[in-house]
Amino acid sequence: MSAAEQARVFLAMAGCGAGLAAVYDVTALLRRALKMGRVLTGVMDLLYGVLCALFMTLTALIMRVDPFRLYAFAGIAAGMALYAASMGTIVRKMCRFVRKFVTKS
Repeated sequence: MSAAEQARVFLAMAGCGAGLAAVYDVTALLRRALKMGRVLTGVMDLLYGVLCALFMTLTALIMRVDPFRLYAFAGIAAGMALYAASMGTIVRKMCRFVRKFVTKS
């Protein structure tokens, strides 16, 4: 695999990681809003893990990554970290603002 193809796979995996981090934020918000117990939280975490495996595998298949390489996992981690540092903080602050606004009403 050439360096350009590896970079393309890394960026695709980073996008996948950012999307998975966004899904995790949504599930965390649902858990807080619905005040789920330990069992339902565990079930949601298990489903999230299955979703992560599915999307990582689909992204790897679409990008034609034969064996998973370290840069593919690094791309996932980089995408999650970039989401958490940028959009994740904005989304969490907006949710806190909405939660405060709703509880005051």
